[in-house]
Amino acid sequence: MGFWSTLVKGTAEVGRVSAAIPPLPAPRIDPANFPIASPWSPSDLARLVYEDVFPGERPINSRAAGMRVPAAARGVNFLKVTGCRLALNAFQDGQPVPQYRPGIAYNTGTATSWQLRNAWTIDDLIWYGWSCWWVVRDPLTGFPTAGDRLDQAAWTINDDNKVEVNGVEVPDDQVMLFPGITQGLLTDACDTLRRARRLYEIVDERLESPTPPIDLHQVKGEKLTPDERKELVNSWRTARKAKGGSAVGYTSEEIEVNVLESNSGDQLLIEARNAARLDVANHLGLSASKLDATAPKASLNYETTQGTDQSAIDYDLALYLTPISARLSLDDCVPPGISMEFDLSAVQD
Repeated sequence: MGFWSTLVKGTAEVGRVSAAIPPLPAPRIDPANFPIASPWSPSDLARLVYEDVFPGERPINSRAAGMRVPAAARGVNFLKVTGCRLALNAFQDGQPVPQYRPGIAYNTGTATSWQLRNAWTIDDLIWYGWSCWWVVRDPLTGFPTAGDRLDQAAWTINDDNKVEVNGVEVPDDQVMLFPGITQGLLTDACDTLRRARRLYEIVDERLESPTPPIDLHQVKGEKLTPDERKELVNSWRTARKAKGGSAVGYTSEEIEVNVLESNSGDQLLIEARNAARLDVANHLGLSASKLDATAPKASLNYETTQGTDQSAIDYDLALYLTPISARLSLDDCVPPGISMEFDLSAVQD
């Protein structure tokens, strides 16, 4: 049974075609010529170093953890849903070549649509800075006729700078690497995401104890023992968390209740959450308005929705679409002189 017929279950035709393809010369752009470090190779050293620097804290070291930060989830989903609608077209000398459209531009060879494939490729570039497709090539031209994204957990780069899929080294012509422009959020924005998640933990703590912190101060009577003080504090803590218990409490004449701060800290928390959204937007290459963040001196600046949408097309999306179109424009994908570009009309209307 062919390699891809095993990897892509339920697509016997793809397996038959790929198995029938004779060995092809190495692609002109040989991945072995470049030092590639897989972002998914296990690294206990990174974990140990992080724990030394941030003892007791949980790092954002996976996409799943990062997507639990609401600002990151909104930005990533905006980029994916916008970018996945754009079709790939051929150009030569800046002019469209409508009669030529490589099969890989619209054919995944599986039940997955090209839109979904492109969406998750963008997702990979955002989080990890790399993505990888398996491809089926035409036996005569060597150009890819179909291809689909490999799950980021399924592939890695071995010590020989070769791609391994599920632990099996595959020929260069059966896979296609997409290096991103950035190193990905998990590397570049790890501190920002960690701080953003910590803010939401603080919000949870505030919801559990919405009233300001208090000091139970003994003003008279025999001094309480450590155990008695602990029991008193725990009883107040339990009462404040009980339904309806945060508004009323009881103390004897020996205990005085002092409020340590007012709710003015809530405004600081609001500002901190806005700053976190702004930081996430900066890492994603998005304008602040896309994440409902307020940029500094925003009250003095006038910015139209049309202007921010155009910025998303010209810059924000280009950060993740350019690596895809550039890779598909190389000579092992299309004839020399042909380039692949995304049709931006779908988001310009």
